[in-house]
Amino acid sequence: MKLRPRILFLVITLLLVVMTSLSVPLYWYTRSALEDELDLHLLTTLELVAANLKTELVALLVTEPELRSVKQAVEADLDEQVVSRIEALAIYNKEGFRLAYTGRLPQDQARMLLSFSKTGQGKVSEIYQRPDGGYLKAAMLSMTLKKGESIFLVIWGGAGFMSVIDQMLGSLLWITLLALVAGVGLAIIFSRSLIQPVTQLTGYTAAIRHNIYSKPQDLGRRDEFGVLNSALMEMHCEIQENEQRNKELLSGIAHEIKNPLGGIEIYTGLLEEELKDNPEHSEYLNKIMIELQNLKRIILEYLDYARPPKSNVKPQKIDTIVIDAARILAPEMEQKKIRFKLEGTGTISGDESKLRRVLANLLKNSLEAAAEGGKIGVTIDDSGSNLVMKISDDGEGIDPELQERIFQPHFSTRDRGYGLGLAIVRNIIDEMNGTIVVKSVVGQGTDFVLTFPMK
Repeated sequence: MKLRPRILFLVITLLLVVMTSLSVPLYWYTRSALEDELDLHLLTTLELVAANLKTELVALLVTEPELRSVKQAVEADLDEQVVSRIEALAIYNKEGFRLAYTGRLPQDQARMLLSFSKTGQGKVSEIYQRPDGGYLKAAMLSMTLKKGESIFLVIWGGAGFMSVIDQMLGSLLWITLLALVAGVGLAIIFSRSLIQPVTQLTGYTAAIRHNIYSKPQDLGRRDEFGVLNSALMEMHCEIQENEQRNKELLSGIAHEIKNPLGGIEIYTGLLEEELKDNPEHSEYLNKIMIELQNLKRIILEYLDYARPPKSNVKPQKIDTIVIDAARILAPEMEQKKIRFKLEGTGTISGDESKLRRVLANLLKNSLEAAAEGGKIGVTIDDSGSNLVMKISDDGEGIDPELQERIFQPHFSTRDRGYGLGLAIVRNIIDEMNGTIVVKSVVGQGTDFVLTFPMK
C-alpha cells in the first residue's frame, strides 16, 4: 500500500475511534443521568401518593372491586395527586386486576407497561415509545394495607428528554460525518505536502541514477526533507567528484602507458625494417606489431572514456547522423539480411563526432544482437520539449538483472570487447544533459531510449 492511502486510512480510523469514544459515552451518560432523575421523580411521587392515599377506601375497593362509588372516590383521590410530568396513576391488586385508574394515558399503552408489575420484577420499567412518537416510563410500588391486603401503585411519567436525546444522537452522527469529511480533506492536504517532497526526492535519485552529472536539485525546504535533500546533494557531489578523480587517474595511467607504447611501436617498426630479409623474425615482429595496435586501441578507448575530447557544439540533424552511422554498417547489415528503418527527424545541439560515435555504437550493438533476417528500427520524436529517439531490435534481448549493469565500465555480455562502448555512450549523453535507458525482454528484443533536451 502506498503512503497516501495509509495516511487516509490512519486519519479515518483515528477520527472514528475518537468520535466514538467521545460521542457514545456522552450519549449514554446524558441519557442515564436524565433517566435516573426521572426514576427518582416517579418513585418519590409514588411514595407521596402512598402516604396520602385513603387506605380505607382502597381496602374496601380491594374486597369489593365492583363498587362504582368507591372506585370513583379512589380515582378522584388519585387525580388530585397527578402532578407535572405524570401521565397516569393506577392501583392494581396482587392478581394484576386494575382497581382504579386516572390520567391521560390510553388504556392499551397502560396495559403494555404493566409486565413488570404482574411479575413483580423491579420498581421501574424501561423507556417505551408511544405510537404518537412520545416516550413513557413507569414505576411501581408495592403497598400493604392495614387488613393485610397487598396492592400495587403504578405511575406513568413522560420521558420528553428522549426527543432531545434522539436529536443529540442525530447531531452526533452529523458531527462525526462532518469530522470525517474535514479529516479526509486535511489528510489529503497533509499527505500531498508529505508526498510531494518524497516524489521530488525520488525523481532526484532517478536523475542521479540515469546521469550522475545532472544538476543538483535543491527543494528549498528547512524541515527533515530539507536535511535529507542536503545529504542527497552532498552525496551527489561526492559521487561526481569520485567519478572525476577515477577518470583522471585512469587518464593519467593510460597516458603514461601511451607514451612508451609509441616508442615501442617506432622501434619495432625500425627493427622490422632491419630484419625484413629474415622471414621468421619478420613474422614475429608482425605479431608484435598487431598486438601493439590492439594495445594502442585499448589505451585510446580508456582515454576516450576517462578524458573525452572537447565538444564542438552545433545544431545537428540527428536523422542525418543516423543515416551516416547506418551507412557504415551497411555491409554487415546486408550480410545478415537485416532490415533497417528510420522514422522521424529532429535537430539538437551537440558535437557531431560524439553523436556519430553514440549512434554507431548503439546500432552496432543492435546489429550484433539481431538474428539473421531480423530488423533494426530508429524512431525520432521531437514533438515535446525533449527529443526522444528509440533504437530497437528484435534480437535475443537482455536479462533483467543485467540491464542496469550494461552501462558500467568493463561490463560486457559478449566474450570480445573491453566493455567501454556503452560506458562511453552514457558519458557523451550525460555531457549533453540527456538520458539513456534500456528496455528489453528476453527473446523479443531490446529498445535503447535516448532523451535530449531541445533547449
